[in-house]
Amino acid sequence: MEHYETFSTTADVGVYISGNNYSELYNSAIKGLNLLYFDQLLDTQETVTKTAFHYEGDSLENILVNLLSEVFYLIQYERKYISGITINKADDHLLDGLLHVSELDREPGIEIKSVTYHNLHVLKENNTLSTGIIFDV
Repeated sequence: MEHYETFSTTADVGVYISGNNYSELYNSAIKGLNLLYFDQLLDTQETVTKTAFHYEGDSLENILVNLLSEVFYLIQYERKYISGITINKADDHLLDGLLHVSELDREPGIEIKSVTYHNLHVLKENNTLSTGIIFDV
């Protein structure tokens, strides 16, 4: 069960995410970031290509920040829309998958400067992974 919900802080914005596994958590994170940028999820079914993404980090939080930083970069600087990720392999220290990428034909509604580690801690409870991610705007 994927879940994502945006929230605001004083000078930043954020998104709460959760999932029953790594795939759902990462897809919730991507969808939550898209909601911040576009206020909706865009329909890109016919134009999606798959782009490899591989990252090894020291924690699940580190992997999550690096994944979202890549999505942020692709949106901001490459004019690409990332609708999700297919996971080949994932654990607390590795993410190997394929990003679902399409051309972006609209401007983001918000300017995000970066993904932060502020209060970032992925909780593992009752077979669910969840956290809140803060973005600097």
